[in-house]
Amino acid sequence: MKVIGIVGSPRKNGNTNILVQQVLEGAAEAGAETRNFILNEMNYSGCQGCNYCKSHDKCKLEDDLMELFDELASADGVVFGSPIYFGQFTGQMRLFLDRCYSLINADFSPRLPAGKKAVVIGTQGAPDAEAFKGVYEEFKGQISNFMRMDVKDTIVGIGYHAPGEVKEDTELMEKAKNTGINLFK
Repeated sequence: MKVIGIVGSPRKNGNTNILVQQVLEGAAEAGAETRNFILNEMNYSGCQGCNYCKSHDKCKLEDDLMELFDELASADGVVFGSPIYFGQFTGQMRLFLDRCYSLINADFSPRLPAGKKAVVIGTQGAPDAEAFKGVYEEFKGQISNFMRMDVKDTIVGIGYHAPGEVKEDTELMEKAKNTGINLFK
């Protein structure tokens, strides 16, 4: 088994990455090989709308997302993580999602093998757990419909601002780790 994390936070040691790491740690305890991608440290561009990917098996752009897409194709599980900035996932995550257009065929059928397990991680400063529910639902719909992933859990840390604050929430940290342990059960 292989589980990868894709982190859309610009804070490498921020709350989102901490929760993604917890899920990956749990998956590793369950025997999975894990790897984490920090989008903010990668060099990539948004979709150019050229439709090259619709007549070829990959995106025309040769950048850091090519390796991530290869890992995504071979992974059994994916942990997507992004904080909410200005009412939406970060620009880093949205730019990554924009490029996922190359992971579907011209008829909108997915190119990725079906049945990958997915976890969606979010963090937000807003204390209302329902404030951005629509953002998470839309994202889950995208990865379910376009990538045929089975979303096993959504974990949202609320009310966190300073990097590392989430570590104080032992219940949430335990939930994230247990999600990784039980990802394939």
